[in-house]
Amino acid sequence: MKRTGDARLLRRVNRSAVLDLIYREGPLPRAEIARRLQLSPPTVTRIVSKMLEEGAILESEVVDSQGGRPATLLRFNPQSALMIGVYIGQQVVGALADLNGQIIESRTERMECGDGGVEQLIQLISALHAKAHSLGIPVRGVGVGAPSIVQYPEGIVVWSPTLGWRNLPLRNLLQDTLHLPVFVENEVNLIVLGENWRGVAQGLNNVVCISLGDGIGAGLILNGKLYRGTHCASGEIGYLIPGRQFLGYAYDTYGCLEGLAGCSGIVRRFWTAVEAGASSMLFAADRTEITAETILIAATQGDEAAAQVVDETIDYIVIAIANLSAILDPEMVIISGELAKYGSILIDEVRRRFNGLAPHTPPILVSASHVDAAVMGAVASAMMETSNALELYPRNL
Repeated sequence: MKRTGDARLLRRVNRSAVLDLIYREGPLPRAEIARRLQLSPPTVTRIVSKMLEEGAILESEVVDSQGGRPATLLRFNPQSALMIGVYIGQQVVGALADLNGQIIESRTERMECGDGGVEQLIQLISALHAKAHSLGIPVRGVGVGAPSIVQYPEGIVVWSPTLGWRNLPLRNLLQDTLHLPVFVENEVNLIVLGENWRGVAQGLNNVVCISLGDGIGAGLILNGKLYRGTHCASGEIGYLIPGRQFLGYAYDTYGCLEGLAGCSGIVRRFWTAVEAGASSMLFAADRTEITAETILIAATQGDEAAAQVVDETIDYIVIAIANLSAILDPEMVIISGELAKYGSILIDEVRRRFNGLAPHTPPILVSASHVDAAVMGAVASAMMETSNALELYPRNL
């Protein structure tokens, strides 16, 4: 039995190595693959024949420039299967993508809450699955990012105040209805995966991505791998305590930092500043129309109360980045989330105030699009979970 098991493992290792080499450095001829991997030509031929039969790779001929015999090259086939990636925020964004992360079709809808939100997800994913079926290409898996701590791999959404989901077995609900492999992950974890695969952090092994919105969280890639923590709650930096005056309270719905620097916290502190006497051009406005974005824009226009609140918010963000940098020593920190589109208002001052607070100062960048990154991360997550390849050492996608 041991010999049989060893042989199967060796076949899987060899197949993984061949596919990985073609994916990263192809197109390549069979002889070059055998040489680089130190495998016998018959072994490579056997592996390649099986992958050609499955459609995982394709072959093409390239004519020798010296007029010699054409060489047959092997290349990865990104459309041997498709993936579905879904991001849940104020809107739900779903995309059908190939194995290179190229989007074939995407859909965006206003996200519903409660049970209606689950049914909405089922309908959206089903529509994308139908598109793949019309193309004659199988869907290999579905990745979903939820704004909550997510028990992994069970896919249970622990508590999402914005959606009204508590201890929701989202993976099972979707998988049982769709009859597809489904993987549910914390949205910020998917953002950092997407940035690491197709975004600003490609090729890096230690990355922190901070999502700023109504909630505040961080996705962590450490030593080339997504880090979830013991209870799948790593990166819940919304619970950071930025000062001793905030001790002694219970933070049940939102964490301390979220209550201060999240969207609703920014709005609350703005009205507190106005009531304390700070002047504001927004004072006469309908309170329901004032948002964190309104306040950020007003700060650039010289509004006293808004500028005071934004100044404090920058301090809170810098404290979070400094603490994470001192503990994790990342190669890069990425600012993402709903407020990242106002990064030009925040980022220069964040960098200036951060300087000298940690042993090493990492580059601090703004994500081009947290939604796109999250969708790419959802695709990447489903790809990894459904791959037959063996991960022999920590590495990026």
